[in-house]
Amino acid sequence: MPTRKIKYLFLILLCVVTRLNAQTTHVLTNDAFLQIKTYDVLRDSQYSFDRILTDTTLAFSQHTLLNTAATDYYWVKVVVENPYPNKESYRLSLSLRLNYTLYFFDSNKGKWVSYRAGLAVPAQQREREVVPLFLQGDTKNTLYIKIDIRDVQSYGYSIQPFIILEKEISFDGRESFLWYSWLVGVFILLSFCGYSLYTYLQLKDNIYGCYLAVQIGGIIFVTSFKHFFNLFFPVAIYNVRLNPDGTVYAYDLNAFFLHVASAIIVSGAVQLTRIYLRTEKLLPRCDKVLKYLTYGYVLFALVSAVITITGLYYSDSFTLLYDNILIVSIMLTVILTCLIAYKYKVRAAKHFLLANMLPLLFIVIFATYFIIHSSPPYVENHLLLPEMAIFSQIFTFAVALLARIRVVNEELKLKELELEKLETDIAQAMYKCEVIEKENEQIVLTIQEEKDKNDLLQQKLEANQRELVGNSLYIHQKNKLLADLKDQLQDIDNLYPHVKHPGLKNIKSSLKDGQHLDAEWDKFKLHFEQVHPDFFENLQASHPTLTKNELRLYAYFHIHLSTKEIAALLNIEPASVRQAKARLNKKMNNPTGSIPSSPEQN
Repeated sequence: MPTRKIKYLFLILLCVVTRLNAQTTHVLTNDAFLQIKTYDVLRDSQYSFDRILTDTTLAFSQHTLLNTAATDYYWVKVVVENPYPNKESYRLSLSLRLNYTLYFFDSNKGKWVSYRAGLAVPAQQREREVVPLFLQGDTKNTLYIKIDIRDVQSYGYSIQPFIILEKEISFDGRESFLWYSWLVGVFILLSFCGYSLYTYLQLKDNIYGCYLAVQIGGIIFVTSFKHFFNLFFPVAIYNVRLNPDGTVYAYDLNAFFLHVASAIIVSGAVQLTRIYLRTEKLLPRCDKVLKYLTYGYVLFALVSAVITITGLYYSDSFTLLYDNILIVSIMLTVILTCLIAYKYKVRAAKHFLLANMLPLLFIVIFATYFIIHSSPPYVENHLLLPEMAIFSQIFTFAVALLARIRVVNEELKLKELELEKLETDIAQAMYKCEVIEKENEQIVLTIQEEKDKNDLLQQKLEANQRELVGNSLYIHQKNKLLADLKDQLQDIDNLYPHVKHPGLKNIKSSLKDGQHLDAEWDKFKLHFEQVHPDFFENLQASHPTLTKNELRLYAYFHIHLSTKEIAALLNIEPASVRQAKARLNKKMNNPTGSIPSSPEQN
């Protein structure tokens, strides 16, 4: 009895060992996806594929946890049974973004073929981690996968990649959907870009410049989000990070351009809001918050992107959470700014709020989704949230553009009124200028006439002055002649003292009287007043105590007659003239002398 039990136990143990050593076979179904989590693994020791096929001593072990610090490569062996009679076409990929090489037998070529896949393969292929696979009908197909661990080897954590088989028809349908959605999105964005560029060049309105920047950022975002930059730039630039939980984050050109596009879209949307609502002037506090939040986000996103893509440090997984938090904060601030502008009745704030509320909410939802789901957004490229946000922004922003056009038309009408008023003012100013010019011409003619009159008066003045001087000289010569005759008569008296002729006495009396004739003075005064009108009246008004002889003396000094000439005219000695001048100055209360000086004082 005990012997029989031992035999049963031995048979059970043999079955278990046989079961453990047997290769697990995965059977295809009608499902679009087949996820393989169990497979045989062999640590690589620089084995060639031929040796893997032929060397029976190489033992694969059945486990899926790979120690990244143990080796550079792992060989994975998978058996997939195709129960259907026809050959099935599949696409193979790994759940982790690792480089690998797939080997399988192609019945059409009659040999084993290989395909390299992964970020290190610079192929013009949208998904570089996916390779084609053909599984023969009614047979078990053996697949070999050589997984490259070197990118994550330095982290030392264990990984457990799954093998994903997707039917080619499903893959092609998904690819077609992605292609069509990308083409439609890019076509619409390019159309609006052309319209915005034309409008901006025509109107020079910065609103359309910001809108153009947002649309360009949208094109870059959709293209990178769908991994289409792999087609345009077939280069192997990437950085990989392995997390302690076994997840792998990869950062390539698509992720880099995704960050660049996000920075362009966010900064363009914020600048569009600031210009449209004139926050710098009307809402200065909101403007400062928006400006500094945008500067911080752009700096944070671009520095993180450059550091990660250059391989200095993988900061994307660290900054992904904060990057999306910043985006949510900025978009909520934009919405709050629109609400405040609407509250304070800023022109067109209502239309701008309605036009941007939906796309802003889409952006907030999009960023919040990736805050909750920690995977990078460029992995989930089947989502339509970017297109939904972009299309909603394009179509709803037409409301804002109409409101903008209405505001511009109102401003144009105001400008037209201002222009008409300005034209009226200019016409009035021109009329005033014409009147002033005519008045100036009349003034010039009057000035010229007065100048001509003044020239005539000046000529007359000069003639009267010459006549006055001539008369003065004539009086002076006559008085001198009379003085000489008087001296001659005196000499006769001296020669004939005993002769006293009565006629001589009469002659002397006539000579004396002739030197003081008022007629000569009146004639002089008449000419003097012609040259100097109102002279004597003004002088007498200023100094009413002046005598007739003092007025006459002052007039002689005024025309600059010499002391001798004045003495001759007055028939007195020059010393008497000087004394008379001193008395005149004193009488006029001007000790310094207000009487003009004579040309000669002796």
